[in-house]
Amino acid sequence: MYRLRPSLELKEPVEVTVGYEEISRKLRKRIEKNHFHHIAIESYPGIELREFQEKVEKVFPDALITETESLFYSPENIYQELKEDLTPDPVFGRYSHRRFSEFLSPEALEIAKKKINKYNGLVITIGVCASDIISPDLIVYLDIPRREIQKRYKKGLSNWKGYKEEDFSKKLKRANYFEWPAGLEKKEQVLPVCDYFIDMSVDNTPKMINGSDMRKSLYQFIQQPFRLVPFFEPGVWGGHWMQEKFEVGKDEVNLAWCFDGVPEENSIIFMTQGVEIEMPAQNLVSLYPEELLGNKVFGRYGKDFPIRFDFLDTMGGQNLSLQVHPTLDYAHRKFGAKYTQDESYYILDCKENAKVYLGVKENVKLNTLVSELELAEHTGVFEEEQYINSIPVKKHDHLLIPAGTVHSSGSDCVVLEISATPNRYTFKLWDWGRLDLNGQPRPISIHHGKHVINTEFNESFARDELYNNVETLEEKNFIIEKTGLHELESIETHRIIFSEKVMQYTEKSVNMLNLVEGEHIQVKSPTNEFSPFDIYYGETFIIPENVKDYELVPIGNHEAIVMKAFIR
Repeated sequence: MYRLRPSLELKEPVEVTVGYEEISRKLRKRIEKNHFHHIAIESYPGIELREFQEKVEKVFPDALITETESLFYSPENIYQELKEDLTPDPVFGRYSHRRFSEFLSPEALEIAKKKINKYNGLVITIGVCASDIISPDLIVYLDIPRREIQKRYKKGLSNWKGYKEEDFSKKLKRANYFEWPAGLEKKEQVLPVCDYFIDMSVDNTPKMINGSDMRKSLYQFIQQPFRLVPFFEPGVWGGHWMQEKFEVGKDEVNLAWCFDGVPEENSIIFMTQGVEIEMPAQNLVSLYPEELLGNKVFGRYGKDFPIRFDFLDTMGGQNLSLQVHPTLDYAHRKFGAKYTQDESYYILDCKENAKVYLGVKENVKLNTLVSELELAEHTGVFEEEQYINSIPVKKHDHLLIPAGTVHSSGSDCVVLEISATPNRYTFKLWDWGRLDLNGQPRPISIHHGKHVINTEFNESFARDELYNNVETLEEKNFIIEKTGLHELESIETHRIIFSEKVMQYTEKSVNMLNLVEGEHIQVKSPTNEFSPFDIYYGETFIIPENVKDYELVPIGNHEAIVMKAFIR
C-alpha cells in the first residue's frame, strides 16, 4: 500500500482561494480595505506568469502593472555573466553565488521607478525580484516544486532569462547551478514575511492561502513524523520491481529511480477542507531549520537537509554505470559544494545471482585503470572483471560507499540508497557501451573521476570495512544493529528489527527512516504529542529532531525491519 500522494491533514482548517480570478478579487478586497498602494507578486523562477498577469490586469484595470522580466539585462548578457559558473562541461557546473538582483538593468530600473513614483494610483510589480522594485505594502509569493519545473522543461518551458539552453539537460544544469540557488536565496527572504502564498504546482489552478497560515501549517510538520511526495523516473538501466510492487508508472518502459527522501527535490502536501496545498519540502528547512534538523546538524550543514533516501531498481534491468563520487576537497574546490555524496547501498530485494561492484581489484594501478577506461570509450570494451571487485549480494545486505570508491549496482537488484544529499556529482567511468532512452550517448566523466578514484578502496578493504560491517548495539525483545556508514562518512545507520513496540530517539539529529520489511507499522508519541502515524512497506519518513523520542509499533503479528539514518 505504498502511497503516492502522502499528505498531512491540518489540525485547524485554513481558507484556500482557488483560481486566478478568485485570487485577484480577494487581493483587490484586501488592498481596498487597507488602502494599500504598492503590491509585489514575487515569483520563484520557472513559473509562467502570462495568464496570472492577464487576470491581474483585468481585475485591476486602473493599476500600474510592471512585469519585472523587462527590467533585467538581456538573456545573452546574463549568459555571459554566468559562463564561468556554468562552465563548458556538458554535465557539471559550479554553484553560483550570483543573485537575481545583480542582473537588474540600472537604466531600465531607473525608468521604471520614475514611472512608479509619478503614478498616484495602485502599483503592482509581478515576477522575479518584484519585491526589490518597490517598497511593498503587501507581498504575494508564487511557489512551485522543482519536480514540476523539470516536467515543464521537458514540455518546452525555457529557463529564467534562458539563452541557448535548448535541451532538457542544459536547462537542468543551468537551474541546478544558478536559478535554483538564487531562487532559494530570494525565497528565504520572502517566505517569513509574505502576506499570501500561492501554490502554482497545478497548471491553471493556483491555490492561495494567507502567509501566516502557510507558516503555521508548516510548523505542524516539524511537530510530528511526515512523508515527502515521491516521484519516479525511467532510465536506461531501469527495472520493473517498483512498477509491480508500488503499482506506479505502468505506462513507462521501466522505472529506474524513486526519489522519496530528497527534500530539495521532493514536495510536501497538506490538506485542508479537502483541498491539497503542495510546495517544495525545502520550505520546511528554510523556515524551521533548527527545529527540523537539530542544532548540531544546523550548525554543521546550515539550511541543507543532509540525508537522502532513494530507490534504484535494476530488477529485470541492467547494471548502473560504473561510477565514483568526488572527495570533499575536490567537490568543494572544483564545484563550490559544501559536502559530497558519501553513500551506501542497502539491498531491499534482489534475485539469486545479483551482485554489486564495489572497489577495485587488488594491486590495480590508477594509471592503468584510467587508461583502460579511456580506451573503452573508443573500443566499446572494458574488462571489468579484471579491474573491478564485485560482491554477490542478498536481501538486507548493506554496502558502504565512501567518496572515491568505484561502484555500481548490478542488474536484478533493488537498492535503497542512503547517502548525503548532493546528487549532482556522479562521475560515470564506464557505461557498458550503451545509449540512453533517447538514443544518445550518456556523458562519461573520466576527466573528473580520475582525480578522485581511491585504489586503496580495493577488494580486501571492501570485504573488511564496506560489506555488512554490522555491530549489534542492543538485543532484547528487539534487535538494533549499527550497519554503517563508514567512519569516513558523517551519516550513521541503524537497522531495527522488532515484532513489538520499540522506543527510538532522534540522537540530536533529524532522522530519516524506511520500512524495509513488514507490511505496516505505526509511529507513535510516548507522550501523545502527535497522532499515530501510519507507514507501509517501502515508505520513507522523516522524524524532526524537535520530536526527540518516538515509538515504532508493528501492526499485526509480523516482524518488521526499519532502516534509520541520522547525522553522527
